[in-house]
Amino acid sequence: MSDEQLDRLLLQPFQKPILWRNFAERHPLHGIPSSISDFLRELDQLGIEKLEAHNYAEEDTNDELYLNEIIEHFEAPPETRPPLNFLDIRNLILSRVPVHVNQVNLLRLAQRRKAGSAGKGRPLKALLDYADHEFFLLSSRHSISPLHVDTAGQLTYIVGISGCKTWYLPRNFTADKYEILATYGSSTTETYYDDWVKVDIKPGDLLIMPPGCPHAVFTPEHALTFGGNFYTLPHLGSSLRVLALQAQFNFVFSNESITEQDYRNFLDMLEAYKDEMNPQQMGSVASSGIAWGITDQHKTRKDVSKICARGQGFGKLQAKLRLLIWEIHTKGEAKLHQRDCF
Repeated sequence: MSDEQLDRLLLQPFQKPILWRNFAERHPLHGIPSSISDFLRELDQLGIEKLEAHNYAEEDTNDELYLNEIIEHFEAPPETRPPLNFLDIRNLILSRVPVHVNQVNLLRLAQRRKAGSAGKGRPLKALLDYADHEFFLLSSRHSISPLHVDTAGQLTYIVGISGCKTWYLPRNFTADKYEILATYGSSTTETYYDDWVKVDIKPGDLLIMPPGCPHAVFTPEHALTFGGNFYTLPHLGSSLRVLALQAQFNFVFSNESITEQDYRNFLDMLEAYKDEMNPQQMGSVASSGIAWGITDQHKTRKDVSKICARGQGFGKLQAKLRLLIWEIHTKGEAKLHQRDCF
């Protein structure tokens, strides 16, 4: 893998997860702790007192542990402590988003536009909001994350820092993979008609998954990884389809819930780029309207506004989202009709 190859892939609606072995040799994570002990020491210096621990070996055992308990957990002899996952630890240390991701991160670009047009007080807020999308994953030996899709139709990147984590991914990823997950849940891998690929993420490796890519994770040894979520314009239609499915199936589909901010992020991205999509991107976004209940019977804004909300809550934000998708659809139709007239 080269910088040029990764840049080219991120400008496409790629379906196969991207893997760059030893990515950090060319792009070091300067300033990021390189070991679990250093990471925990850094959290202590930042005043972090406790983290939420997930134990999927037992049911309903998501507890908060104090930092000194976590240090003892990772220093204990193997097999003497339960396998624990400390997920989505917000990165408060130093932003280290890969430059390739920053260049195409649609939400970041949309936020910068919005901040630039709203006065001097907005840029810092936009950057702080974006920092919410960087995280660490801290996992002890033999911990697992059951089959799931990452929330809100986001792409995900992961960089190995210490130890090893094993991702299980569908060999051939298509939209029906996440539809099967939404229908049957995470415990029925036999409903998938082709094989799964096992990918070990070791220190320095980079993995990027497209929106809606089902995956399960096993940790064969204590591990620390760094990662984040983002959106791209080529994948915006796919992200909208995944969001619609999650709105209906929620925890069957993802291990997180859609938030109000997720919907507002999509509104920002669509508003900022609705007039800058190429025909393929416009077609993908417009066709995502099917997942939101938009059909050829919805001829006017009033028709679209009458569509019932999907799932629980956020009905008003869903209505705004549908109207934007419908607007992009009608603009696309007008452009195609204009082209055919010449």
